[in-house]
Amino acid sequence: MHKPLFVSLILSGVILFPTPAEARIYEYVDDRGKKVFVDRLSKVPAKYRDQLQTRKEQAELLDPEDLESLKKERDLKQLKLKLTHQRRSLQDQMRRFITPVELKYNRITVPVKVVYGARMANLNLILDTGASSTVIHADAIKSLGAQLSSGGYARVADGRAVEIKQTTFSKVEIGPYKYNNVRSAVIDYQNTPIGNHGLLGMDFLLGARYELDRTNRQIIWDPAQYQRLQERLLALDELEQQLDNPVATPSP
Repeated sequence: MHKPLFVSLILSGVILFPTPAEARIYEYVDDRGKKVFVDRLSKVPAKYRDQLQTRKEQAELLDPEDLESLKKERDLKQLKLKLTHQRRSLQDQMRRFITPVELKYNRITVPVKVVYGARMANLNLILDTGASSTVIHADAIKSLGAQLSSGGYARVADGRAVEIKQTTFSKVEIGPYKYNNVRSAVIDYQNTPIGNHGLLGMDFLLGARYELDRTNRQIIWDPAQYQRLQERLLALDELEQQLDNPVATPSP
């Protein structure tokens, strides 16, 4: 079991604040009957020193055991704050590996962002492991003003031969993956189903590691890395439980 070591390592990273130095508070009543408090004897006028009272600050009145208890309480709060920051950081990292998808008619539609120069478009592409290359419908990127070049002809699902054009996007983003200077095929396709702007082919998918979570309708990119982040989050959960519910020392 390495949990005690793990706890001690995290505790060692917590910033500990020094216990305040002892100080005296001097109290006297002036000519107007007003109580005056100062922290130095030199600040008390000579005519009031005969009635002078001194008192110790609260920290000075505490015995060593009470002071140690307060120090541990302060350290625990600092540790919990640090764990909260770590949790938020891990959760933010995990969210970058999750992409919600649409499952419809046994098709998986993935959101993809394409950038051309200073312009950007959000597309919904059908994930197609049977397509060797990604194909985007011309109407979906019309607003980008992308330059198109001839790329030959290809036969589509209904048997028609359509002209293929090509363009190069400045950037393409899919989940945590970002590709620069991406060349893609573009076709004119009039019968575009709602929410479908083309096919996401193996030219993108081949270099990406992913896992489809049908239950939650999402893709988990780089599952191994996502699993490591999940394990670290679980370790934080266990540590927080130990801090909130410390195990009692067994009786001899």
